[in-house]
Amino acid sequence: MSLRYKALIAVVLLVALLTGALAYSSGDRFEQDARARISGDLRKDSAFLNAQLRSTARASSTALEGSAESSELSQMFKTAGITAIADNLATFADDWREDSNCDYALAALDAYLAQDREAKVIAPAGKDLSFVAVSAREGLTHDKVLSDPELLSFINTFYQAYLDLKEGKLERLSRAAVLPVADSVYLVVQTYLFESIQDRAAVGVGVTLTEISHDWIQSTLPVGGDMRNPVHKIVFSGSRLTATTMPDIAASNLVFERALSMESSHTGSEFEVDIDGETFMALTLSSDLSPPGLPNRPGFITVKSLDAEFASFAAARRGLFVFAAGLGLLAAVVAYFGAYLVIRKLRRIEEATMRVREGRFDTQVRVRGSDELAKLGKAFNDMTTGLKALGLYTHETLAKSVLDKPELLGQASTREEGSIFFSDIKGFTTIAEGMGAEAVTAQLNEYFASLGHALRDERGYVDKFIGDAIMAFWGPPFVKSGDYAERACRAALQCLAACAALRNGWQAAGKPLFFQRIGIATGEVVVGNIGTETKKNFTVIGDSVNLASRLEGANKLYGTEILVDERTASLAKGVVLFREIDQIVVVGKVERVRIYEPVALLETGTQHFRHELVLYEKALDRYRGRQWQAAIATLDELLETKPQDGPAQWLKQRCMDLLKDPPGEDWQGVTTATSK
Repeated sequence: MSLRYKALIAVVLLVALLTGALAYSSGDRFEQDARARISGDLRKDSAFLNAQLRSTARASSTALEGSAESSELSQMFKTAGITAIADNLATFADDWREDSNCDYALAALDAYLAQDREAKVIAPAGKDLSFVAVSAREGLTHDKVLSDPELLSFINTFYQAYLDLKEGKLERLSRAAVLPVADSVYLVVQTYLFESIQDRAAVGVGVTLTEISHDWIQSTLPVGGDMRNPVHKIVFSGSRLTATTMPDIAASNLVFERALSMESSHTGSEFEVDIDGETFMALTLSSDLSPPGLPNRPGFITVKSLDAEFASFAAARRGLFVFAAGLGLLAAVVAYFGAYLVIRKLRRIEEATMRVREGRFDTQVRVRGSDELAKLGKAFNDMTTGLKALGLYTHETLAKSVLDKPELLGQASTREEGSIFFSDIKGFTTIAEGMGAEAVTAQLNEYFASLGHALRDERGYVDKFIGDAIMAFWGPPFVKSGDYAERACRAALQCLAACAALRNGWQAAGKPLFFQRIGIATGEVVVGNIGTETKKNFTVIGDSVNLASRLEGANKLYGTEILVDERTASLAKGVVLFREIDQIVVVGKVERVRIYEPVALLETGTQHFRHELVLYEKALDRYRGRQWQAAIATLDELLETKPQDGPAQWLKQRCMDLLKDPPGEDWQGVTTATSK
C-alpha cells in the first residue's frame, strides 16, 4: 500500500482514537475531580457552619458574662426590691438581645428568692428557677419557648451545678448548646447572674436564644462553592425539617428523607439523591454544641448539585467531537497530498543512510529550504560529523553537546562554575556480600537506570559510575544558563522519589532495599577532556568536586539523605526549600562550611514542612548560643511529630553531650568530620 494511503488511514484513525481517548479520559477525570471538589465544598461549608456557631456562642457568652459580672447587676440585687429587680432585668435582657443579635433573651431568678419577695413571675422555669424577664425580637411570641422541656432541662441542669457546688469556685460561668426549642433549632447560651461577684453567689441565670433559621444562615454564612452552583444548607430537629436555603422545599424534603433513611444522619456521611432527574451530593453532620443524647437532636445537611458541575464539561465535549470531525477531514486531505511531497525527500535521506551503514561517515545530503525535512537533512549531516567521536564518549548529554558543538572535541580545559553531584548506597558492601553476582548486577543496573532518568530529565551530565556511586555535573557546556544549582537539587529530590518507588517493588519481591546518600557542591571547577588520543573522558576536577564527595559521606553523621553547601543553597533558594543543618569542617579541609538539606520544592512543600523547619531553626540558634537545654526542649517538640528526623536526633545528642562536658569559651558550634 502506498505511503499516501497509509498516511490517510493513519490520520483518520489517529484523530478518531485521540478524540475518543481524550473524551473518555477527560470525562472520567473530570467526574472524579468534580466529585472531589463538591465533597471538599460540602466539608468546608460544614466546618464553617460549626465554626460560625461557636463564634456566635462565644460572642453571646462574652456579652452575658460581662453583664453578669458587672457591678451594676450585683449592686441591683443587693439594694433593689424584687419588683425593681424584675424591671431592671427586663432592661438587661434587652441589652443582652441587642449585644448578641439574638431572638430571645431571658432572665430566670431563684424560685425561693422570687417567692420570698412576692415577685411577679412570667413563667416557672423548673423547681429552682422562675422566669422574671423576657426580651423577644419584634413579632415573636415567647409562650412556647418558655415552656419548652429541652430548654428548661438545659437551664435547670446548669443552675443545679451551682446548687450542688459544695466548695470552691465555679469553673464554667457560661454554657452553649444547639437545642430543639419550640419546633425549631436554636443556639442557646446561658450564664449565671451573681449577687456577689467576689463570692460567685449566683441568684439566677441569663439566657439568649438565636434561631438557626434560613435568615440566620443567609446573613451569617457565605454562599459555598460557585454562585451558579451554590452549597445549600438544611437544618433539622429529629425527624422535622426546620430551615432550608434550597429554593424548592419539596427538593429539601427529598434530601432530608434520604438522610433519615441512612443508619445515622449525624456522623458526617456523604450520600447522593436524585431530584427530578438531577443528582445532588449531600453531607450530614451535627454541631459539636449539640448534646448527643437528645431525643430530637438537631442536625445539618449541606447539599450541592453534581449534574450542574458536569454541565460545562458536557457542552465542551460536544464541541470537541464536532471540531475533531472537521479537523479529521481536513487532516486527511492534507496528509494525502503532503505524503507525496515528503516521500521524494525521504528517499534521498534513505539512500544517504544506507551509505552510512556501509561505513562511509563522510556522507552528506543536500539541504534546501527551512522546513522539517531540511532540518532533518542538516541533523543527518551533523550526525555523521559527530559519529567519529561517539566511540570516545558514553553519556548521551555529552554526545548531544558534541553534535551541537563539534569544537568540544579539541577544546582545552576551562574554569567554569557548576554543581557537582555525588550519590552512594548506604551499606552496599554488606548488601552485596549476601547476594549473588548476577542478582547484584541486575538490581544495581535497575537502580542506575531509574536515577539516570531523573538526572537526564534535568540535563545533568553523568560523569562516571564508581561501583555503587554516581558522579554527575551541571554547568557549561551542558547547561548554558545559570540554573545548574537548581537543576542539581531538583534532580536529587527526584532521585529520592525514584529510589523510594524502586523500594516498594523490591520489598514486594523480597529483594534487599537500597537507601542512598547524596552530596552536592557548587563552585569553580576545571572542565575538559582527560585521556588518550583514542579514548577520552570529559570530566570535572577541583575543590568543589572533593567537597561534594565529602558532603555525601557527611549524611551518615546527620541521618540525612541529601546535603548541599551554602553556595548551592543560595543559588537554588528561589526554587527549593532548604533547612540549614550545621557548620562542618570536612576531611581534608580547614575552612568551615555551612551545610543545608533540600527538603522539597517550594511550589509543593512549603506549607507541609514549615512547622518542623521553624522548630529546627530555633533549636539550631539556641545550640549555637550555648542554650543547650532550651535547644533540647525545642527538638523534643519536633521529634514528637517527626520521631525519625535524623538532624533533630543528631542535634539533640550533640546538646546532651555538651551539657555533660561543656566546651571552653572559644567554642563556635562547628562540627569536625572524622571520616569521609
